[in-house]
Amino acid sequence: MRSLLIRIFLSFWLIIAITIGIAAVAGFYYSERSRVAFENFEHGDTILEASVALDKNGRDGLVQWLKNLPGTRNITIYVLDEKRRDILGRRIPGYIARMVSRHRHHLPPPGMRPHDPRNLRRARPLSQLVSADGQVYTLIVSPTPHPPYWGHVPVSSLLFVVALIVSGIVSYLLARAIANPIRKLRDATVSLADGKLDVRVGTSVGKRRDELGMLARDFDSMADKLARAAAQQTELSQNISHELRSPLARMRVALELAKRKAGDLSEFDRINAEAERLDKLIGQILHYTRLDSNPQKEPVQINVGDLITEVVDNVNYECKSDGIDGVSVEASFDASPTMHGYPDALISAVENILRNAVRHSPPNGAVNIRLSQEGATAKIEILDQGKGVDDADLPRLFEPFYRTKEAPDTGTGLGLAIAARAIRLNGGKVTAENSDEGGLRVLIKLPVS
Repeated sequence: MRSLLIRIFLSFWLIIAITIGIAAVAGFYYSERSRVAFENFEHGDTILEASVALDKNGRDGLVQWLKNLPGTRNITIYVLDEKRRDILGRRIPGYIARMVSRHRHHLPPPGMRPHDPRNLRRARPLSQLVSADGQVYTLIVSPTPHPPYWGHVPVSSLLFVVALIVSGIVSYLLARAIANPIRKLRDATVSLADGKLDVRVGTSVGKRRDELGMLARDFDSMADKLARAAAQQTELSQNISHELRSPLARMRVALELAKRKAGDLSEFDRINAEAERLDKLIGQILHYTRLDSNPQKEPVQINVGDLITEVVDNVNYECKSDGIDGVSVEASFDASPTMHGYPDALISAVENILRNAVRHSPPNGAVNIRLSQEGATAKIEILDQGKGVDDADLPRLFEPFYRTKEAPDTGTGLGLAIAARAIRLNGGKVTAENSDEGGLRVLIKLPVS
């Protein structure tokens, strides 16, 4: 069916049509059974029995006879006294009360002759019995006013159950037809938001010929455009970075020549420092953009504990050589998990996070890194002793070129972004939060083998 609107309309129409059809069939079945029962009922014999009971024992005999009548599901017998009340105290249906009222007006009062034409004899639509003391009782045979039955089950209950089952089946099929593709579209949207630009839904939802299929095809078209735009952006960044390195290298050569001619000047040192900073920034941009493309090597088995030990040794060595004020990195291992991944990218990620933690730690402080395993997930926890960051900055820490107000001017804002992308390349996830003990807590989760 090409239109979801038509599918929803027909589903509700089907439920209503089936319910009305069942109600019509049940009503017809009940009316036919009541008609046949009423036509086959022996009115004459019943009236004679009532007359005998009234003649023998008066009103009490009539009451007892009415109580002892064999029950029938489709016929009800009422006996009304002169005050139009049932002698068993039952409630009289409205149509019977109106029928009795018309009957009273139809016949003239006792002792009076009707002023009717000579060729007219009035019929008595209702049978009446007269007791010995002159009391008049009206006997009425009426179809039972209760709901029809199918066997021993009320048709109304059966109708409700059938309508409930049919509406439940149709509603479930309709809900599944709508919910399943929407769930797939939502999962694809979440994957696309996580940077998985190759996700598509055309092979599943896109084959539908309704509005959801159109939406799925539009989603795939949007994902294609986003993937092309991201690829073009990556290629542009790489080309710009490569093009910038050539004039930068020539500028540094020119700077060395100028030093030889003019001697050492403080301005030359400043230019050299800025050139090194620019070269470092270009290198980080190239590193960041390369992580977008497919890695050149196949994933290999990695011992996460050995990898962290290597990174900690390198960062501690850098801390000593750079003259950082006594900050050190301490590692603890609660497990030794292994995983399939890209070791170079993972080393770069942990190094960038550790360097950031060292840079924000106070003099003589310590950065703790802990490795543990929880089920099929390896957890790397990095905790520094700095001041932490504002809660508003936490969701954006891993965005490219984002820097907090407390960040030093020497940073480029790419270190944590590179780390996050490298961790995603290895199938993991990284989050940051302020620790209750002070400092920033970074948690890396990686899938183990």
